[in-house]
Amino acid sequence: MSGTYAKKILLIGWDGADWKVINPLLEAGRMPNLERLVNGGVIGNLATLYPDLSPMLWTSIATGMRPFKHGIYGFTEPDPNTGGIRPVTSLSRRVKAVWNILGQVGWRCVVVGWWPSHPVEPINGVMVSNQYQRAVGQIDEPWPIRPGTVHPGRLIPNLADLRWHPQSLTAGHILPFVPRAGEIDQDKDQRLSTIARIICECCSIQDAALAIMHHEPWDFAAVYFDAIDHFSHGFMRYHPPRKEWVPEDDYEIYKEVVAGGYHLHDIILGKLLDEAGDDAAVILVSDHGFHSDDLRPQHIPLEPAGPAIQHRHYGILAMKGPGFKADERIYGASLLDVCPTVLSLFDLPVGADMDGVPLLNAFEAPMDIDSITSWEDVPGEAGTHPKDILIDPVDASEAINQLVALGYMERPPENREKAVAETRRELDYNLARAYTDAGRHLEAISLLEGLSRKWPHEYRFAIHLATCYEVSGRISDAREVIDGLFRRKHEDAAASREALKDFMEKRKGANAEDLSEQDRRELRHLRAKASFNPYAMEYLLGSIHFAEGDETGAIEHLKKAEKANVGQPGLYLKLGEVYLKMKRWDDAEGCFQKALALDPDSAEAHIGLCRCYLPRRLNSEAAEQALRSVGLIFHNPQGHFLLGVALHRLGLLLRAIEALKVAISQNPNFPEAHRRLAYIYSRRLHDLQKAKRHQGLAREAAKRIRVLKKQKGAVVENELSKNKARKGDRGQSMVSDTQSQVRPFPGPVDAGRIITVVSGLPRSGTSMMMQMLSAGGLPVLTDNRREADNDNPRGYFEYEPVRRLRRDASWLPLAAGKAVKVIAQLLPFLRPEHLYRVIFMERDLTEVLNSQMRGRVSSCWLPKTQQVISCPSMYSSTITSLAY
Repeated sequence: MSGTYAKKILLIGWDGADWKVINPLLEAGRMPNLERLVNGGVIGNLATLYPDLSPMLWTSIATGMRPFKHGIYGFTEPDPNTGGIRPVTSLSRRVKAVWNILGQVGWRCVVVGWWPSHPVEPINGVMVSNQYQRAVGQIDEPWPIRPGTVHPGRLIPNLADLRWHPQSLTAGHILPFVPRAGEIDQDKDQRLSTIARIICECCSIQDAALAIMHHEPWDFAAVYFDAIDHFSHGFMRYHPPRKEWVPEDDYEIYKEVVAGGYHLHDIILGKLLDEAGDDAAVILVSDHGFHSDDLRPQHIPLEPAGPAIQHRHYGILAMKGPGFKADERIYGASLLDVCPTVLSLFDLPVGADMDGVPLLNAFEAPMDIDSITSWEDVPGEAGTHPKDILIDPVDASEAINQLVALGYMERPPENREKAVAETRRELDYNLARAYTDAGRHLEAISLLEGLSRKWPHEYRFAIHLATCYEVSGRISDAREVIDGLFRRKHEDAAASREALKDFMEKRKGANAEDLSEQDRRELRHLRAKASFNPYAMEYLLGSIHFAEGDETGAIEHLKKAEKANVGQPGLYLKLGEVYLKMKRWDDAEGCFQKALALDPDSAEAHIGLCRCYLPRRLNSEAAEQALRSVGLIFHNPQGHFLLGVALHRLGLLLRAIEALKVAISQNPNFPEAHRRLAYIYSRRLHDLQKAKRHQGLAREAAKRIRVLKKQKGAVVENELSKNKARKGDRGQSMVSDTQSQVRPFPGPVDAGRIITVVSGLPRSGTSMMMQMLSAGGLPVLTDNRREADNDNPRGYFEYEPVRRLRRDASWLPLAAGKAVKVIAQLLPFLRPEHLYRVIFMERDLTEVLNSQMRGRVSSCWLPKTQQVISCPSMYSSTITSLAY
């Protein structure tokens, strides 16, 4: 085990944590422990999966597999022992989690609170399930630990005493979250008790984890906290700034709750880091983010798991420890990559059946990654459940009540058969969405067709089915589904308005607080069914018109949708697609820019902009947008393909080949990518053997697509493969290969934001250029620490922090509006969030070498280039551009 990259690994899960909330808190100094983790390691976004439901996502984090492989599909599941339902359990997971794999090869593991981990598995180490922290009864009543909560059993007495009960809290615990708690009438407003419960459950997990890590031997520890998600679902609507639909009194009372939750987690993080020690690798992740800006929804859909509408696509990732880079950012990470990265840190092979990959860009040195067909085939004791294990039905029932109280689900029907039927319905729906998220629309269609037949008034099934039909090219089927949906909606709305009238008539004169919980639920559902959502209806009509080839009708309906709700990024993505089809490049660009204004992390909007720029020969701008897209979501074959097209046009052939090969690896059915590779090899690199090979692979891919098209509902994953080659284009894609004219910035740019970078080889004239710029009136960034000498009697114009650019780029804002000298080798480390104008000094190489020899400067060679930008992910090298 001496070949491992880490002696210990601590994996921390913060459910629902989001950089958009964290960054202002970091700037205000309210999260110092996270700041030391961030400054000493690598950070990035962590793309989630859909459906973004926590039990499914955290199981994917633990296994590196999508839900249809690991077997966890929702919050509840049928109970085979009682014929009723129960909360989702670890018994339904069909594959080994990372702690099973590590335990199997001899590593001792600690797992605390992971969702779902109840009942605990007999792992090599200690496991405390996600039922450990749930308080029951009054503080003076017995509070036994449930069966199946702790392994090994010898730890039960000690761990039982570490739990926090909400009734044990004092005002000092609550006031940091709600400074004006004394103004609340707790007989009418129960939200303080919710906050108390969340605090106690979070601190219970903290104390259990710290005690186990301190007293038990461990090599790998995984600790999960759900408090940020709970605080956010309950109180994000009150998070600053106040939205106009939030009552001002409520806002003033509860506006600090979410920030207080993050501050609490930072305190806990500090304790965990201290306990783990400096020799441990620490990985902090969240399964999704949380809308905290203008995308915060005002209303929650009245459907199972409706609160997931509050989730944002990107969670957080921060890693620090031996072997990791320091103060760096990585791009394109997915929650599926966490498990493979942990295995790689322990120098273990990654399963070929895993959907994630190790995050190699996070490490200082190259890593040798081995693979194995599947860890499921490796024999040995892995600490998994025996087949005959049972769950106490009383505990299951109590756990269901807690899920209802937390808002994850509505109270199930008393009728057991109906409850089971609805549970199976939601599991099938979630499985269909997981298939769709992976691009496996055929399997999704099969499930959604059955759901739509059996539950015709659940409109969400029909909407997803119509979308799958559209993607699969079954446009007439999609139209039939949409027409049927609208017909049922009109009928249901009319019937619901009559039922609502009867409901109100029977309860005339009654106050809202006099209604029972069942009456309030019925009232909400009747009002929802009696109303129309004009945005949704017009959007669906616009989408189906576009699929049918009626771009004018599509725009008409989408514009009506815009009037109904201007704050939807998805609307502008669809409008942009329509304008692209009509070759109205400027209109399309405007729509994608609007989508980015609403959601700056939209990978789809960046791809849209790239597709706007390529036909107009704006290749540098297209490359930039494609890079941003794959930096957000790395499994993005279209993004890699379009990046390859742009790089090809810019003359960066090796990088273009690299991008195109990634596109093919992510989508083997991609003839356009093979054709472009064939063109590059034959016309640019004159490698006829490789060109011939890719021509053959293109024909094979096209043949596979034709076979798939013949199958009912088959999915053609690559939209670009539908475009016929233009006449005379020799089988290339819809964008031609003529060399582009490199353009300056695409629009007006504030000169005060531009960093003028003077670069080149040592002794190529950079100091002379800095002198000229300074004489011309451009401010220069220099500290004059290097004194003038005979070689440069007027000075070197250097700035000492530039030498540390590889590790620390925090000084770059100081260079805005100024000129700064950056040696050529450091150009790839310029941060992409800034605007640059690069002046690259060229000088005869013999003269450079002679000058370096005279000055005893070690020589080096750098290819000639024009402009340089910093690229995320695997493309972290130089790219010609004037627009970054």
